[in-house]
Amino acid sequence: MKNIILTSALTTLTLWSCSKKDQDQIEQKTENMQSEENSSEAISDTGYNISKIPVTDKFHGTFPYFQLPEGYTFTDPNSYHGNGQTKDFDKEYFYDHGSYTPMEGKTFKAEIRISEEFKDKKFSPLEIQKSFDELIKNVGGIKINAGEPLIDNEVERIKKREPEAYNLGYMHSCNNWKNVNTYIIRTSEKTVFVQYNLGKEQTSITVLEAKPFENRMSLVGEKSNTDSLETKKK
Repeated sequence: MKNIILTSALTTLTLWSCSKKDQDQIEQKTENMQSEENSSEAISDTGYNISKIPVTDKFHGTFPYFQLPEGYTFTDPNSYHGNGQTKDFDKEYFYDHGSYTPMEGKTFKAEIRISEEFKDKKFSPLEIQKSFDELIKNVGGIKINAGEPLIDNEVERIKKREPEAYNLGYMHSCNNWKNVNTYIIRTSEKTVFVQYNLGKEQTSITVLEAKPFENRMSLVGEKSNTDSLETKKK
């Protein structure tokens, strides 16, 4: 009788152990799947997991969103003229804890300079920095880089990976500057990156609203899907 009870107990313990092991494996697989899903939320190849950026409902306005303090103006990139350049789709490298990270979407690239109407005003890098710091914080954005330098060999890595990045304007707000400031603002509808580098007499800035590429090219004479549907209805 004792042998029967002992055998039954051992069988129960074995079944419980197997069940516990199976449950642990299931939980581990679930955790791995969740980890993979979270990693897929990153919209860059080196970081920027957007799920970790808090969502704000305080950020409103129209692209490129920012009105400068009195006495300052936007000009075209590397120019004293114009009002800045907007592209429906372009690319910019942003600082991500010492690394360059490429982002794509709608961009506004410009220089911040003293306005011609305020010729006696002196350019203040600190005024520009504190203005962006305070405003972006107030609308719920976060600052992810505050002048930290690049990690070793990062410049060489980008030169090998994309040798034309500078010539194509993909490093407008962070090339050859150490004082780079980077922010992310996330709403329920969009994610906006802001980055500028501070010079003594001007600031190079990029505002990028992240979005995937949409190919609008087609073959000559090819009917669009809309035209085809309208033809069928007739």
